[in-house]
Amino acid sequence: MRDIALVLVFIPMLLSGVRQVHAAVMVWIWTALAAPNSFLFGFLQQAPLNKIAVGISAFSLIADQTRQRLLVDPAFVFHTLFIVQGAVTLAFSLTEIPRSYDLFDQMVKIWLLVCFMRIANRERLQIHSILIVLTLSLGVHGLLEGLKYVSTLGGHTVIATPTLGDNNSFAMAMLMMLPFFIYLYRYSKARIVRIGFAVFAVLVLLGVIASASRGALIGLAALVGLMVMQSRRKMMSLAMVLVIGLAGASLAPTQWLDRMNTILSADIDSSFQGRIASWKMHMIVALNRPLTGGGYSSLEDPVVYRQFIGAFGALDFIPSSPPAGVLAAHSIYFQVLGDSGFVGLFLFMGLLLAWFVSLRRTKAMTRGRAEMRWAFDLAAALERSLMVYLVSGGALSAAYFENVYIEIVLASMVLACVRASAPERAPDAVFNRR
Repeated sequence: MRDIALVLVFIPMLLSGVRQVHAAVMVWIWTALAAPNSFLFGFLQQAPLNKIAVGISAFSLIADQTRQRLLVDPAFVFHTLFIVQGAVTLAFSLTEIPRSYDLFDQMVKIWLLVCFMRIANRERLQIHSILIVLTLSLGVHGLLEGLKYVSTLGGHTVIATPTLGDNNSFAMAMLMMLPFFIYLYRYSKARIVRIGFAVFAVLVLLGVIASASRGALIGLAALVGLMVMQSRRKMMSLAMVLVIGLAGASLAPTQWLDRMNTILSADIDSSFQGRIASWKMHMIVALNRPLTGGGYSSLEDPVVYRQFIGAFGALDFIPSSPPAGVLAAHSIYFQVLGDSGFVGLFLFMGLLLAWFVSLRRTKAMTRGRAEMRWAFDLAAALERSLMVYLVSGGALSAAYFENVYIEIVLASMVLACVRASAPERAPDAVFNRR
C-alpha cells in the first residue's frame, strides 16, 4: 500500500521536475534526505528513486530555459577545492575499504547537487521552497521519533535510519532544523500551516530528547543561548527558557536525566575518553601525512590502525588510554584532518567561514529594510543552524552530511537575492511575517 501511495506522489513530482529544473532539484533533495525507500516494504523498496531524480534534474537542466548562470562565490570555490582535495586524498589513500570510496562518491554527488542548486534557484519563492523541502524531508524522521516518544510516555529511544547514522547524528540533524521550523512558522500565511509547523517543531524536539544524546543537549544549549543573545527582549527570553527547561526536566524520564548527568563526569566517562583517543589518532595520521591525510575513514581500516597505533605515545601530553581497535573520528574537525590532512582541514574550515561570512553580510545589508526582513530572519535561522553544527559536530563524524552543504548554498542564494534586489523594491509577498 505504501509503495502504491509513493507511486501516486512520485510520478507527478517527476513530471513537474521535467518542466522546471528547480522542481527537479526539490525532488532530488527529498529523495536524498527523506529516504522514502526506508519506509517501504514492497516492490519499490530497492528502487533507485534518488538516481531517477538526478536523471530528471539533468534532463530538465538542459531543457529549462529559466535556468541561470552558475552562482560562484567563495563558498563554492572552497567547496570545489575541497572536492579536488578529496580526489587527491583518494588517489593516495592508505585504505581500500569500500566506505572510503562510498564517502568520496557521496561528496561528489553533493557537489553536483550544489551546482544544480546554484543554477536553478535564486528567487525568494525558490529559496523558501527549498527550505521547506529540506526542513520537512529531514524533519519527518524527528516527527516519527517524537510521536513514538509521546506514545510510549518517554520510554522510546531513537534508533536512527542508516541515512542519519547513529542517535547522536540524528539529534544534531534535527536540532539544525529547529531554527527553520520557527522561521517557517513566522512567515507562513495560512494559520493551519503555522500550527502544523509549530506542532512539527515540538515533536522534532521530543525526538531529540528521545535520542538521549549528550551532544544534542550541548547543541541545544548553544542554540538556545544564541537565540537569547539575538532576541530583542533578552531577559524575557531567558526567563521563558528557564521555565520551559525546568518544566522539561521535571517531565523527562529518570534514565534520560541520568545519562545527561554524565556530562559532568566526562573525565572518567569511557565514551568521552574514547573520543579523545580517536582525535589523537587522527592527529597522528595528519602529522605523518599533512598534505593528503590517510584517506576517507582510513582509521576504520585495521591495517591503517596498526600502522599508526605505535605512534600513539607521541601525543602523551594529552592524557588518554590507547584505543582498543579501529575507530571513527567523532569530530567533524578531526575527521577531515585525518581523512584529508591539513590541506583538507584548511579548505573545510574555509567553507564554514564562507558560510558564516555570507550570513553576516546578508544581515548587514538587510538590517533596517522592512521589505528584506525575511532575508534577515532567514540568515539568522541559518546562523543558528550553523552554531548547532559547529558545537555538536565537534563530537560527531558528520563532516560529509548532505544537509550541511545544502544550507551553505541556501546562505549563498539568500545573499545573491539580497544583492539583486533594489532597496526600494520588495519581492512578492508569498509569506507573511508573524
